[in-house]
Amino acid sequence: MLEIVKTASFIGMEAIEVTCEVDSQRGLPAFHVVGLGDAAVKEAGDRVRAAVVNGGYDYPKGRVTVNLYPAWIRKKGSHFDLPIAMGILAVTGAIGKGKLKGKAFMGELSLEGKLIPVRGILPMLRGLSEDVREVFVPKGNAEEAALCLRGTGKEVVSAEDLKEVVASVNSREPCYYRYSGDRDSPEYLLDYSDVKGLWAAKDAIVTAVSGGHGLIMIGPPGSGKTMLAERIPTILPPMSPDEQLETSMIYSIRGGLKDGTPLIRERPFVRITPAMTGVNILGGGGEPLPGEISMAHNGVFFMDEFLEFDRNKIEALRKPLEEKSIVMIRRGMKYVYPADVIFIAASNPCKCGYFGDSEKECRCTPYELEAYRSKLSGPLADRIDMAVSIQRVHYDDLSEAQSDDSRAMKEKVMRALDAQERRFRGTGIKRNALMNENQVREFCPIGREERAFLEKIYRKFSLSPRRYYKLLKIARTASDVAGKKDIDIASLNTAAGYTEYLNSYGKYGD
Repeated sequence: MLEIVKTASFIGMEAIEVTCEVDSQRGLPAFHVVGLGDAAVKEAGDRVRAAVVNGGYDYPKGRVTVNLYPAWIRKKGSHFDLPIAMGILAVTGAIGKGKLKGKAFMGELSLEGKLIPVRGILPMLRGLSEDVREVFVPKGNAEEAALCLRGTGKEVVSAEDLKEVVASVNSREPCYYRYSGDRDSPEYLLDYSDVKGLWAAKDAIVTAVSGGHGLIMIGPPGSGKTMLAERIPTILPPMSPDEQLETSMIYSIRGGLKDGTPLIRERPFVRITPAMTGVNILGGGGEPLPGEISMAHNGVFFMDEFLEFDRNKIEALRKPLEEKSIVMIRRGMKYVYPADVIFIAASNPCKCGYFGDSEKECRCTPYELEAYRSKLSGPLADRIDMAVSIQRVHYDDLSEAQSDDSRAMKEKVMRALDAQERRFRGTGIKRNALMNENQVREFCPIGREERAFLEKIYRKFSLSPRRYYKLLKIARTASDVAGKKDIDIASLNTAAGYTEYLNSYGKYGD
């Protein structure tokens, strides 16, 4: 006897509908799964058998064969337990004939029949066909499932154990789970008003965030680099519904969605340190999971102590920062995870940390200084838009009454974003940093005086063509922040200042 059950799987962020065929025939007792399942799938037989029997249902006495197709796609995860169990129960008659049609099932089973939440529910649900009208999931996955399927016409049914699933399937009126609605955004405890002085650094952060530009902050220990970076989320624009869902899918794949938090509503801020491995940062493994740079998608990716990282780790970031995604190949399958981040780095100016410091003398030799700075190669530096020097805060600044707070800085960011939204409407891009060369020529026109000034900058700093276009993009953002319609010499001078400081770390290469 044959029964067909719908479920789903995913490869990277790509969802795939999977059909689970369960066949029971006479013969010696056996359980076989075919269709390129991983270890968790192949072990499903023992879990399903125990869950079915402990639930008080009959288990087929003969040979049970489970086929998961498309067979050429590798299946991974324990969420195939529930669809396999439902197929077996349909074969034995515990589920009425035709009751499985139009339904899909996802969930891991314990030996006593409890439904255990699984990771990856969000991306899997997007692969279900229009024929599926009801989706059965563990209660721990119900809210994220209801959120993902909101407005699609599909309904979510949640359950605590196998008995509840069977009762709901056999019922004419199953109890649907409804999304509880958006919650209020949490209030940030941090604010830029806590950071005294450092006006130039705050301006640089506003420009970087407004245009999506990468920024490296260079200064001695204790100068406030980390404080500045940690407060960036307080000035970021709200996430759109599509951005929230896309970011949440990445967290779902990693199992990072906590109970009661089915959706990432605030732009993520991910901080990494030199102790992390390349796999931690970029992602990977036998069945590749997204790394920290993908977890920061649509948010901020902060590398603290940037030049303390191994040179190979730093160089590995070149392609993801440029292409805004991570691509991995495993066993002939292609895994793609998005990595559209605002890149922020903080670094000491040298190994001892006090090169150029006004209070402490640098102890580094010229060789040590060169070796330390050489980790930021020309090609990688060309992919970082801006650099700003962070100097120690003077005593007088600590007692100042006024300091730019997050609210005032966010207003500047939102003004610049509004200008970019109007400018790029219909182009498919959102930020100045994403413009290609043709778009730079279209959206960054400059006058005769500005062109002459730009030529001097180009020759003085021996800029590469890549850096030339980046400078224009930064100038465009500086004008947007200032509320100016056109790029003027002041905006070009601001952009040149960020380029000049970065230029001190070496020549650029294409």
